[in-house]
Amino acid sequence: MLKFIIAVLAIAMLISLFSSAFFLLKDKGNTVRAFYTLRVRVTIAMLLLATIGYGLFTGQLGLNSPWG
Repeated sequence: MLKFIIAVLAIAMLISLFSSAFFLLKDKGNTVRAFYTLRVRVTIAMLLLATIGYGLFTGQLGLNSPWG
């Protein structure tokens, strides 16, 4: 379930990134819509980092590197 939440947050971040780029090109920097989507993207990034940290802290996510 935690991996699904992380995937949804990553997809939401990509959607916010592309919508911000669209607003930046369409509005030519005259409105605050690109700034608003930047704030949304930063909030999603903080949620994503908190979710990954929670998963590592509780042991639901692990570091499975083949060389270690």
